[in-house]
Parts: sequence; structure tokens; C-alpha cells
Amino acid sequence: MKKVNSKRAFTLAEVLVTLVIIGIVAALTVPVVIAKFRQHEYKTAGKKAFSELSAAIQTLNLQYGLSIQDYTDSSDAQKEKFYNTLEKTLNIVKTDTGSDGHTILITNDGFAYHIINVNEYYVDVNNNASPTKLSAAQSDWERADYDDEDDLFDSMSWNKVGLSDIFYVGFNSKTGAGVVLPYVDNVANVAFPNSENTTP
Repeated sequence: MKKVNSKRAFTLAEVLVTLVIIGIVAALTVPVVIAKFRQHEYKTAGKKAFSELSAAIQTLNLQYGLSIQDYTDSSDAQKEKFYNTLEKTLNIVKTDTGSDGHTILITNDGFAYHIINVNEYYVDVNNNASPTKLSAAQSDWERADYDDEDDLFDSMSWNKVGLSDIFYVGFNSKTGAGVVLPYVDNVANVAFPNSENTTP
């Protein structure tokens, strides 16, 4: 007497249902994973841009005697010396002018530094490549003062801010302390809440 083989294969319907479920799960999770990866990428680039600009400004102070504290409130003609020396200190491949009239310094690693003042810069880490992402302002964003918080990249503030490839890099005109934050509304006052060093 022959034994009946009790092994049963999957039907086409079962395979299709499984594939549909896998497709739905992938469609829901992949964009989130990609967004998290991009945000990490942008934050790393923002930190690098801050580090490079901080080093350049420190070089300006040590080698050329040009300090943020001395030049923040000076005339445009006096600031020009600061900006020209900054261009030589950073690895600039191109200069441009923004629609707001501010000078843009573009480095060989693709960072576009928009000069607002000697102590304030906006950095587009994608060099204005599309799409440019601005993070939404958060009403419960911590008042992040660099004097109190050594590494803003590890602070709770960052966890509340959405994807952004534009960063604010600011330096306190009185102490020289620097800070980098994703660009949001009123970011200068968030960076230095107790200071009058920022431009309107």
C-alpha cells in the first residue's frame, strides 16, 4: 500500500497575499528609514560645516588679528577686510550673490555659506541642490545656549526638529562661542536667547 505524501505546497493565492503584505510593510518603512538616513547625513554635514567655519574664524583671529568681537558692529568697509580674509582661509571654489544681496561662499565640499554678518551664517550643505529642506519651527524647542550645552547635536532639541539641509552657524559677538542649529524661524534668538549679538 502506497503512503500518501502529506506535504502541501503554497498556493498561488497564498504567495500573492504574502508578497502584498511584504510590499505594504516595505512601502511604510522604507521612506522612514531613508528620511532618518538623510537627516543623519545632513546633521553630519552641518557639524562638519560648523567645524570648518569655526577653524577658519579661529585662524583669522590668531594669524591676522581679526576677531568677531571687534568686527560685528563695524562698518561694511571694515567688515570687507574680514570677509576677504575669510575667503582665503576657507577652501572657496566659487563666490556668488544671493537674492537678498548677501555674499555666498561655496567650498570644494559643496557647502554654500551665506554671509549675514561676521558672526552669522546660513549654510546649505547641499549647495542649493534641489530639494532644499527647511525644518519646521518647534514651539517646544529647547532654548539652546551654547554656553550651557556643549554638544547641541546630542541634545534633545535635535530630536524635535525635522529634516533640514540648511543650518544656522552663529558666534556670540561678546564671547566668541559658536553654535550650529537647523534653520528655523527666529533661529538666532534660539541660539543666543540672552544676547544682543544677532542681526534682525
